[in-house]
Amino acid sequence: MIIFTLPNGEERTGYLMHESDSAADLLREFIRIDTTNPPGNEEDAVRFLDECLDKEGIPTEVFQVAPKRANLLARITGKSKGKPIILLSHIDVVPAKADEWEVPPFSGEVRDGFIYGRGAIDMKSQAICQLLAFARLQKDGVKPERDIIYLATCDEEVGGQYGVEYMLKNVDELRSASFVLSEGGCIIDEGGCLHAQVSVAEKKLSQFTIRAKGTGGHGSMPHSDSANEKVLRAANAIISHQWPFKQTSIVSTYLNGILKNEKGKGFVFNNLKQALKNKQFRSFVSDNPVYNALLRNTVTPTILEGGEKVNVIPAESSISFDARLLPTQSHDHFFKKIEKLAGKDVKVVPIGTGKSDPLTSGYNTQYFKGIKKAVTNLIGPIPVLPFLTTGATDLRYFRNLGIPAYGFFPITLTNEELFRMHGKNERISIVALKQGLIGTYEILKFLATVK
Repeated sequence: MIIFTLPNGEERTGYLMHESDSAADLLREFIRIDTTNPPGNEEDAVRFLDECLDKEGIPTEVFQVAPKRANLLARITGKSKGKPIILLSHIDVVPAKADEWEVPPFSGEVRDGFIYGRGAIDMKSQAICQLLAFARLQKDGVKPERDIIYLATCDEEVGGQYGVEYMLKNVDELRSASFVLSEGGCIIDEGGCLHAQVSVAEKKLSQFTIRAKGTGGHGSMPHSDSANEKVLRAANAIISHQWPFKQTSIVSTYLNGILKNEKGKGFVFNNLKQALKNKQFRSFVSDNPVYNALLRNTVTPTILEGGEKVNVIPAESSISFDARLLPTQSHDHFFKKIEKLAGKDVKVVPIGTGKSDPLTSGYNTQYFKGIKKAVTNLIGPIPVLPFLTTGATDLRYFRNLGIPAYGFFPITLTNEELFRMHGKNERISIVALKQGLIGTYEILKFLATVK
């Protein structure tokens, strides 16, 4: 049994017990509201959160941005006006194929101490924990130094146009926030060794499609102008390319913090710069999906579209790729390389109208130190390290305004559990959920003291 020790020595098993039990029940209800995006349909989920806050006597504002699409904002008024602190969550989720899951993905079923469902990790659990911690702060009569805003938005999973992007355009004070806390990092359990990842940056989104046209015909009479063969040749060239490992300051700090004195086949880790010169270490990194994504550009084929009938050669074919670039890499340089690899038989078409160039938040700040102290109070003296999120989050909107924005949810997950996010059988343990609530409240109490 995990015991979370309070600074005054009390055991946390009885602390916030009512809210801890409520967290599991509320999360299960929240998961049952299908907010798959596309199409989103997050309005029902917003109304659910609105009712929860209303029961706590906390007023809210609901922003109807499109049919069945909505965002919610609530606040605890602080001692001074301006530059609020924002607790940010998104309420949409990625699709889930029911036939691939052990349980229905929108059932919120509990099995062996785990709550199953799409959004269990990404990020309905954090939305619920933020809400309950926010309400607890209000109940405790805490008057924060500045306004604390609870902001739950739609549309994150497809870019945030109706969510954070809309809110920043229409609610002026959000653009002058002093700090934002959302998703992106957690406490990782690697073989019993714990460390906390606090995301301060994310990779650049650079998705694209390769398309080819050719001559259609009957499958029994192949020829040299096949659209399928053109995209396959191009895709193979792109997939087989080995993108070089590149150090960044955040990833160096992170890996130096967790791999110090690590012994592997043919290497002993002292620091990242030296280790990358070792062939065996590079092989070790390539075999680790997390480390590999932290140290190089990644290009992954995700959607293949071609023929509609097995005996018909299609006249057009395409393959789409999800590419994520290191913060130091250039979109233009990347696409020049992709076009060279793909060759002249296909057309490379970037996905999206704008380039994603998210800025980085510093980590020598009072916010980072406060989160570190909260984690130490919750878990003990484990490493608390800056982290690079390999996916995209809504935090990029705030970072690009120069607002310190961190991704962290104080739950403990193994990598196996983390990899279920966006995959099948996504789940969170009830123990981790309770830890997340207690940890979120500790962080929120600290944020309430920031002047």
